[in-house]
Amino acid sequence: MSFQKPKKRFSQNFLIDENIAGAIVELLEVCSDESIFEIGTGRGILTRLLAASGADIYSFEIDRTLIEELTRNFRGFDRVKIINQDFLKVNPDDYCPGNLKLIGNIPYDITSPVLEWMISNRRKINRAVITAQEELADRISSQPGSKNWAPLSIFCQCHFNVKKVMKIGPKSFYPPPKVTSATLLFEPRKGYAIEDWNHFEKIVRRSFTQRRKLLTNNLSEPAGLSRTDMEMVLSRLGLPPTVRAEQMSIEDFLRLDRELKNANLS
Repeated sequence: MSFQKPKKRFSQNFLIDENIAGAIVELLEVCSDESIFEIGTGRGILTRLLAASGADIYSFEIDRTLIEELTRNFRGFDRVKIINQDFLKVNPDDYCPGNLKLIGNIPYDITSPVLEWMISNRRKINRAVITAQEELADRISSQPGSKNWAPLSIFCQCHFNVKKVMKIGPKSFYPPPKVTSATLLFEPRKGYAIEDWNHFEKIVRRSFTQRRKLLTNNLSEPAGLSRTDMEMVLSRLGLPPTVRAEQMSIEDFLRLDRELKNANLS
């Protein structure tokens, strides 16, 4: 193969370990009658394995210099479509009227936007396997009480059950990144009843403004409450006045969101 060298501007670190690639694809549990979206074809190591399943593969690659070689390599695979497009701008309905499965090795700088895309299109996603920098993977899959528990964890887990499945060392990529990667499995869950997502998101983000501060300190002023009033709100919810955002479960945030919204205080 005569691919161009990896480009820093696309944060390209191509997966080269066939065993790891096989394990990642196996997690997706692909069936021949399904549609698969791949984020970043790269050099096609995952694409080749996906193609063997007989499923419809839509592989999105932003780097146009890779497209000619990829198209040539997958000639004859009628159910594999190599598409030169920024995945973040993809409308899934343009390619797939039904549901889909999602797979990709994601650069650090687009991990959050990809997760936002997943949340926006959650009703179409049956399963997703995403490999990212381990630091971010730990944050996404963390639980309340962990130092990694953050808005990103909460927003993802409102819609998906998230499990960190495996770590991947730098030598599995070319060029080797300076950090360890990890693969996450996303499975749809029954969503929480959130009437006003924007309001909920605002409350969660404000709660984590300064992680080491108490929730009362982070929320009192933005909500237009005195610290005493904020403590009364927490008391009504059965929460201590010393609670911090990282100790709050999703259910706790949902109850807090409703309490503040019903009081028209935020």
